[in-house]
Amino acid sequence: MLNTVKKICENSNRIAFVTGLGSVVECGGRDLWESGLFYALEKKYKLCPEDMLSAAEYSTRKESFYSFYKKEVISYLPEPDETCAIIKKLEEEDRLLDVLSFNIFGLEKLAGIKNVIEVVGTVYDNYCPGCRKTYDVPYLLEAKGIPVCEKCKKALRPNLRLLGERVDNILYTQAAIACSKADTIIILGADLSSTKIQFVTGHYKGNNLILLSNEEKYGDKFADYAIHGKIKDSMKAIFED
Repeated sequence: MLNTVKKICENSNRIAFVTGLGSVVECGGRDLWESGLFYALEKKYKLCPEDMLSAAEYSTRKESFYSFYKKEVISYLPEPDETCAIIKKLEEEDRLLDVLSFNIFGLEKLAGIKNVIEVVGTVYDNYCPGCRKTYDVPYLLEAKGIPVCEKCKKALRPNLRLLGERVDNILYTQAAIACSKADTIIILGADLSSTKIQFVTGHYKGNNLILLSNEEKYGDKFADYAIHGKIKDSMKAIFED
């Protein structure tokens, strides 16, 4: 299968990548939904990670939200790895259509990739709901308690889609259009059984939907080709070997 995928990618000039949690973990990020960590955090905060990162928690218990967000999310920022470098090279060769990021850590932009649609937002984009002034991650981490705007004194807002919020239709539409234009889609560590992933990839018209993932999942059946193992090793084997 690897040789088939390699040949497909060699002949592809409009490649779209969809990056998910699996690619973040390989870059040193945390999987808050890994069973051991999930239950440890639930025991510590009396709520599960999903609820701690919800719109309801942010709206009604900002101090609790930021305690979790600062300690458990933005204190563990991953760095781009070889996979991002390969994607950047494809962009330089004018073979990359877009990267559709379903992770919140902005790895692709950190790697210098330009054609990125951050579908669910990024931890690096924080703003004041009043004056719209933006703030970086260090400002949030250094703030005592709830980080507030220097000018308005309003609580800052991470530009992420929190649990319970509507999806950003504009971003999802852009992602769906990118999929419709691609000749090949490569899924990196995302679950193909996710309705959000299915929505954007459902607009793909081809038969080169390739999944690279560390482990087998139920959603793998939706891929035309699935390769399991370290994502960066699979990427090297496809694009460099």
